[in-house]
Amino acid sequence: AEEHPGMIMLGDALRNAGYNVFLPRIPNLKNLILVKENVDWFVHCYDELLKHESIHDNAIVVGLSYGGANLLKASMNSKMANNPPKSILSYGTYYSIETALDFFLSGKISYKNKEYLIKPHEWGIIVIFYNFFKTLNTQYNQEQITILLKNRIEDQDDKVEELKNDLDQDSQELVNNILSGKMNNEIKTLIEEMININKNLLEYLSPKNWANQIKIKTFIIHGANDSMVPFTESTLLADNINNSELLISFLYEHREISTDRGLLFKLKEAIRMIKFFAYFFRYNEN
Repeated sequence: AEEHPGMIMLGDALRNAGYNVFLPRIPNLKNLILVKENVDWFVHCYDELLKHESIHDNAIVVGLSYGGANLLKASMNSKMANNPPKSILSYGTYYSIETALDFFLSGKISYKNKEYLIKPHEWGIIVIFYNFFKTLNTQYNQEQITILLKNRIEDQDDKVEELKNDLDQDSQELVNNILSGKMNNEIKTLIEEMININKNLLEYLSPKNWANQIKIKTFIIHGANDSMVPFTESTLLADNINNSELLISFLYEHREISTDRGLLFKLKEAIRMIKFFAYFFRYNEN
């Protein structure tokens, strides 16, 4: 919510452009808990937003990263569909849980008919284990490890070390691999089992299964340097939302896919971004 650096940056940008900005507090999502109820919370927050005296006919709703998929799903609810926002802005959102998790498992990304290996951000593995590790049947103390991961998410590093010292050696090794994002065979196997067991929830939250039903104008942005959700997810999202606009920003790229591009390239990228946002603001003012 209001303490998230990305939300602060985007909120300030929209405020400086003359918009009133409201940051909803969605309890589970603030704690990185992935459940179907998050979608209902987005609908509820939008319903409350429309009651505010400063809101007229040009409300814009914005979703970041995994929250973006929840927002897109919420847009299909009758409460939003019957009184829709002017547009949706999706930033760094995934298209398919399967392809997003495949990236975490393999580190592979396909771009312009070439395949690259990129180290995924360890945060993704932490979130997966925090949400779903307790659904498995293993020899580990899943409840204790889940509590440890909760403290890591809350940046309680001293508590993390304290809890880690209470674990047996095998559990400590597993936790160290999770926290560092080390994708060995055991981590891969556990993630694959979690995906299979929680398939219904993951499919419900995966735009791949319903993106083509979204009617609201959707602006999609993704940075090429995103190691949490690969930017190729947004290209797939744009391909499957009929009324959409896409901007992939290559101002900051993955080192593995970057070429020796100088000032002229960066200038062209900046112009692309300016044009995209000029159209975004113009569309929402009409």
